[in-house]
Amino acid sequence: MVRTPGMATTAAVGFAPDERDVVSRAVRGDALAKLRLVAQHQERVARLAYRLLGWRGDVEDLVQDVFVSVLKHLPSFRGESRFTTWLYRITVNECRRMRRKQLLRLTFRIGDFLAARGEAGCEGQASHRADVAHRVQAAVRELPRRYREVVVLHYLEGLPAAEIGRILGLRSNAVDVRLNRARSRLRAALADLLET
Repeated sequence: MVRTPGMATTAAVGFAPDERDVVSRAVRGDALAKLRLVAQHQERVARLAYRLLGWRGDVEDLVQDVFVSVLKHLPSFRGESRFTTWLYRITVNECRRMRRKQLLRLTFRIGDFLAARGEAGCEGQASHRADVAHRVQAAVRELPRRYREVVVLHYLEGLPAAEIGRILGLRSNAVDVRLNRARSRLRAALADLLET
């Protein structure tokens, strides 16, 4: 077996033997291994993107963009972190890029944007007040991006602060600060639910 730079590192950071082998073969250019990586992680990336984007819209194009970026940059994957950490970082960056593009488009249609926000807020409050899951999603969706990202990665994806830090390029204590601030905002937004 040909050893690639960082392969020993991947073993040290907790890869399953099969995943380490698939990643190693994909890094070397094996087309079947690349297809397998996409198949293994496509659903995970879609779920993360959907959550990071606030449970809005179709994420199919974004998932394709993530894997185009993954396959393009795969030779640069050094194995210094888990493959999923690297993949999550690319997904977060693609979500950020998509949101920037959306906001840029919306600046040209400010009236439509304001009307859509008003309708979405009213509809969510009027028709789904009893639906706790919807209320929580709406509260998370309204968090600023920096807080929504850590909430999704920690509470919905189950990642520890250290790994979130690697994904977002933050220190663990910065992740903890963001989580605390996000929890405070969620407590305030969902105060009536917490009381009941």
